[in-house]
Amino acid sequence: MNARLALLGAMLALVAAGGRAATESPAAGTAQGVYSAAQADAGAQVYAGRCAVCHGADLSGTWEIPALRGRFVGNWGRTPLAKLYDYLGHAMPQFAPGTLEPPDNVAVIAFLLRENGAPAGGRPLPADRAALERIVLDPVTPH
Repeated sequence: MNARLALLGAMLALVAAGGRAATESPAAGTAQGVYSAAQADAGAQVYAGRCAVCHGADLSGTWEIPALRGRFVGNWGRTPLAKLYDYLGHAMPQFAPGTLEPPDNVAVIAFLLRENGAPAGGRPLPADRAALERIVLDPVTPH
């Protein structure tokens, strides 16, 4: 009987936590400043050397290649940054997929966040997939 009550209590705690384990930290949003300005600056350099050739220096893309400003947030909004991290790490850059090192990958993400209106914070975005799974891309107004 005590085991059943303990199980019921654990299930209620899980429901109360919104489906997350009680020890798991809640998701953060990019509107809370999840990257550093220095990291976004480094990402701008990586972007210029590895991404701009296809997506354009101004992130506008082309008819065939998606823009990375504006609609980008609509496509990736409310998605954990881990999914974007995985995509960039496996599929980009198009001419050499999978060649972005983890620090460059998160630096590019920080740059994309900044360019899409997300504020910088005091700490760099971690190059840790588990941590990125807990950060979602908030819808923001591009500047």
